[in-house]
Amino acid sequence: MQKKVTIALFALLVVVLGMVLSNLLNEETGSVHIDAQYLSPSQKKSEEILKNKTWSEALASTNETKFSFPVNELYMQIDLKKYIPPKVKSYRLVVDRADRYSLFCIVQTLSQMNLPYVVEKRDKVPTIHVGSKTKNSLKSVVEKLKDYDIESKIVEVWL
Repeated sequence: MQKKVTIALFALLVVVLGMVLSNLLNEETGSVHIDAQYLSPSQKKSEEILKNKTWSEALASTNETKFSFPVNELYMQIDLKKYIPPKVKSYRLVVDRADRYSLFCIVQTLSQMNLPYVVEKRDKVPTIHVGSKTKNSLKSVVEKLKDYDIESKIVEVWL
């Protein structure tokens, strides 16, 4: 009988010591809690704000930079002028109206004359860029578009 009591007391002692050790290991050892009555009013206010904010909001609102990045900073300047192609002189066809019929006529006229073009739509107004080297070929486009009652003009642009 004494043997059973001794084993029970030993088991109880092991369980109690295990609980005490687990509580000691799980506690935050680096933080010290100061009771609110001993804090200054500004510290109370900042502590209340920090309690209501998430960690990312609290980090974003601080102006202190008490950290340094774990890398060396390297500044580079690369001269890209020799890699960027020079601008190309191109022409833009400015049309007085932009309905479907007009666009169809313009596209058909430019395709018939074998002129490269790009139709760009901005704010529901199409802009037509024509890849022609000479202005004279575009003058003939303007003349052909007059047959369809489409007024247009040529504007020089650099792309």
